[in-house]
Amino acid sequence: MGSLLLCFLLYLQPLQGQDSLAKALDKSEGAKKVSILNELCRQYLNNDPEKARDFAEHALELSSAIGDSLGIAASHNNIGLFYKNKGTLDKALASYMVSAGIQERNLLELGLANTLGNIGTIYSIEGEHDVALDYFRQASNIFLKLNSQEQLVGAFNNIGNVFRDRQLPDSALLYYQKSLAIYEAIPDNSNTFVPFESIGNIYFQKGEMEAAMAYYQSAYDLDRFKGNTNGMASALHNIGVVLRSRRNFEKALTTFNDALELAQTTNNLRLMSIIYQSLAETYFEKGDTFMAYSFQRLHDTAKDSLFSEESTRLIAQMEAVYEMEKMEDELAALQLESEVQQLRIKNDKIIILAIIIISIVGISLTTVIIKELQLIKRNKKLVEEQKQIIEDKNKSITYSIDYAKSIQKSLLNYTVSTAKRSKFFIFFEPKDIVSGDFYWYKGKGDIDIIAVADCTGHGVAGAFMTVIGHAALEQIINKDGVDEPAEILQRLNTYIQESLKNNVGEIMNHSMDIALCKVDRKSKILTYSGVNRPLIYIANGELKEIKGTKIIQGEEELVTADFVSEQIEYSADHTFYMFTDGFPDQFGGDTNKKYMMVRFKKLLKQINPLDFEMQKDRLKKEIMEWRAQNEQTDDIAVLGFRP
Repeated sequence: MGSLLLCFLLYLQPLQGQDSLAKALDKSEGAKKVSILNELCRQYLNNDPEKARDFAEHALELSSAIGDSLGIAASHNNIGLFYKNKGTLDKALASYMVSAGIQERNLLELGLANTLGNIGTIYSIEGEHDVALDYFRQASNIFLKLNSQEQLVGAFNNIGNVFRDRQLPDSALLYYQKSLAIYEAIPDNSNTFVPFESIGNIYFQKGEMEAAMAYYQSAYDLDRFKGNTNGMASALHNIGVVLRSRRNFEKALTTFNDALELAQTTNNLRLMSIIYQSLAETYFEKGDTFMAYSFQRLHDTAKDSLFSEESTRLIAQMEAVYEMEKMEDELAALQLESEVQQLRIKNDKIIILAIIIISIVGISLTTVIIKELQLIKRNKKLVEEQKQIIEDKNKSITYSIDYAKSIQKSLLNYTVSTAKRSKFFIFFEPKDIVSGDFYWYKGKGDIDIIAVADCTGHGVAGAFMTVIGHAALEQIINKDGVDEPAEILQRLNTYIQESLKNNVGEIMNHSMDIALCKVDRKSKILTYSGVNRPLIYIANGELKEIKGTKIIQGEEELVTADFVSEQIEYSADHTFYMFTDGFPDQFGGDTNKKYMMVRFKKLLKQINPLDFEMQKDRLKKEIMEWRAQNEQTDDIAVLGFRP
């Protein structure tokens, strides 16, 4: 079995060299350049995913600039492949859907079929087998219509995967064999997918380990020949699973670690999660519970990261909180230990004194000694009570911070309905666990109200101000029915100042900067009003800025202001941005200076052609590179939307 499969390698021809493509790229322009960029992306996807992503983004920027629909669709599809390999399935699906929409409108049948297959893969990973099968069959029908044999190999393999996941191995094997038969009949199949690994999975399910191992080994050899790092990692993992089933634990562990090393080079989080799980199970079967637990924790962390855009930030915050709490515990322990030591010294003195008294005075003074011993007991009890108080206090502080975080998160989720979330992006990075920045995106009918606000301070103090802001907007917009931005801000100004009055009528020194828009989709008019925060919009490659009213809220007396509104007739090519000052004010770079508005506007103009998910990612990448080792200066919120 193994020798038969390995002979297929004799017919493989190497891919067109990346060097030759790079040379061709330098000499090309327009749609040809877009095509080469997308091909380079595909070649780097399994070996250098970040470089592949850069190629795809470059292709998207160029194709968008020249109106190349084929290139735009291909770029979005490639970006989806990047996110799929990374394990960010929601972003992958979003990119695929954009690509499919463009291909369907422009009758790009071959590309559409490929993208439909990719969409099906996402649903298959998420366990939506019926939905996945529908997409796979749509794709295969188009490939059959176009007589596209190479693509049919992958399509039939995908259908087989659905039957495999449904625990129908015979049906799965039937489609895998169809896939393999088509592959063998293709004269030049060097760039064609080969279902070796899929067939190996079925034989493994059937308990035919020798056949499974032969197909897995063939898959590994083929991927090694092609330089497919992700494929090699996956095949090695499956080989390790066979070795574990044979109870060859040491060799299985070595194979899993080799697979993990490969998956880590491409940062394939989804595959890393699978390998961690296999390592945990192997160590458990071996009887090494400590290593099993360690790898299970790694698996859980990796798995959680697959479904959360903000997981890296949250983990960092959790670590920071943990370190802070650990320091607090250490300080409390030191304080407690000091108190205990003082009591011990006192108790020792009492005992020594008691012995001296007994020896000198005699038994007549034993009453005094008894009282002193009782004091020792009371002191001991006091120490224990103090220790419990400290522990309760730490628990209370931790609970309070977590509760504040959950309140703020729920407020933001409540503010933005599910229906609105596809129409904008928000890059939101609190400096601390909770934030003094907040955003608002709500509407009714054809009217949407969108806002980004920056409250005084950050952390818990700023978070409480966001609660006041939310409550105010809820009252003014939803209950009072006000939808004109200038009037909303006028009422908000009064509401905040009245809320911040202390018991003697003085206003506490707190403020809120805000940018607020009303979007009327029926008339296609956007109305803006703001306090110390601008509105930036880009149309036809031109960036414009509207500045808000300059006032300071929360001084010694009520501040009145005439809030100015401006209206913009928008079209489909308008993109609007509202933001707090956290991004432009971040210190970093070579000279450790602020990022500044000039550089920020330039960045917005550069990323504007990209889809929202990519814009968000570019903002995050930019600020992280700018910050480097510097502490985050302030809370960051950047919201972009297309009405």
